[in-house]
Amino acid sequence: MNRTLKYIALALVASLATACISDDSDLSQYMNGGTTPPDPEIVPIEIALDYSELAEDDDVVPTDMTDPYYNDYFENDDFVYDVYIDYDETGVTVSGMLSRVYYTVEGGHVTLTSTSGKMHFILSGECSDASLKVYSENKYMLTLNDVNITNPNGAAINNQCGKSLYLMLPEGTNNTLTDGANYVYDGDEDMKGTLFSEGQVIFAGRGTLNVNSNSRNGIASDDYIRVRPGVKINVNSTAGHGIKANDGVMIDGGVINMQISAAGAKGIRCEKHVEIAGGRTTIIATGGSKVTQDALLAENDTTSSAGIKCDSILTVTGGLLAIKNTGESGKGINALQDITISGGVVKVVVTGEKMLLSPKGIKSGTVMTITGGSVYSYSAYSDPIDADAGWTTATGYTEFTNVPRLFYITYP
Repeated sequence: MNRTLKYIALALVASLATACISDDSDLSQYMNGGTTPPDPEIVPIEIALDYSELAEDDDVVPTDMTDPYYNDYFENDDFVYDVYIDYDETGVTVSGMLSRVYYTVEGGHVTLTSTSGKMHFILSGECSDASLKVYSENKYMLTLNDVNITNPNGAAINNQCGKSLYLMLPEGTNNTLTDGANYVYDGDEDMKGTLFSEGQVIFAGRGTLNVNSNSRNGIASDDYIRVRPGVKINVNSTAGHGIKANDGVMIDGGVINMQISAAGAKGIRCEKHVEIAGGRTTIIATGGSKVTQDALLAENDTTSSAGIKCDSILTVTGGLLAIKNTGESGKGINALQDITISGGVVKVVVTGEKMLLSPKGIKSGTVMTITGGSVYSYSAYSDPIDADAGWTTATGYTEFTNVPRLFYITYP
């Protein structure tokens, strides 16, 4: 069959599928799976990292103290006690409101213990053997003012405070954090990434943060992570996940670019929910499957790479989410519970073959619901969409394509 006839046939299949599908119906019966080679006539869209500017309005700061996210906005507090940490290859200088902190300096490594609320720490300068560790019983603001630090033996920034960390990136600044290949731990303290926090991390501002991970995750929190509009985050992780959070990842806006290359690693890995409401998030994953042995069970555990993996629900209400995974058995989006897309644009391209596990474009462990926006999913060797409990679309879509390996739907 020549190329022209081939596309006519594909169009007829898509047309028939659309005609047979009622609104709010279960579409799983129309999906095509298996492990046969990809159709060479179907060329997936290109997905690449995008560092271009994104015009975004400032988000609306809640003023009602009963709002569940009132505390996520630094504007609702005053951080008036400034402490400056200026790095240099010859050492580091600490200055400012020092009466409210205890601190130690060893070469380029600074440990601060805050004795007060409303603290504001400002980092600047460059050092190839440096870090910042903070102890506090109060939330605080951390501003990165053109800082570039590398810690050969662990996290570049290690926040041991369980309260909110407001990480400010001033407009026009370019900041880089890099960890080392071998971590040296201090007792039982966690240190799970280049930028690690025991508490929640809220990114704000209109500057840039570059994160290089060589041993653990890029950005990690034992609580949740929120990214506000204007922020620019670039993560390159050769060892772990790009962004790892225990209690949630919320992307309200900003531009996020992630390159993830380790076996079994995820761009975003969350033990609870992931919410994408705006911005532009692009994830490129290339790692294959990872096999680990459980000594207690005497069996192997296998996990594949993914653009996003969450153990709870995933919702997309706005913005652009673009994921490309070339790793064998890789997945684009993998949620253990519901996936709901009501707005925005979702683009997923998965090209890895089925090896130890089955690749998937978008995988839901329960129900997937599409009510708005645009969803494109391509999986070269398996299902573009896979929902264990079925999936539905709402009325009003303007385009629908469902042929082997490719799914596309869009709303006005």
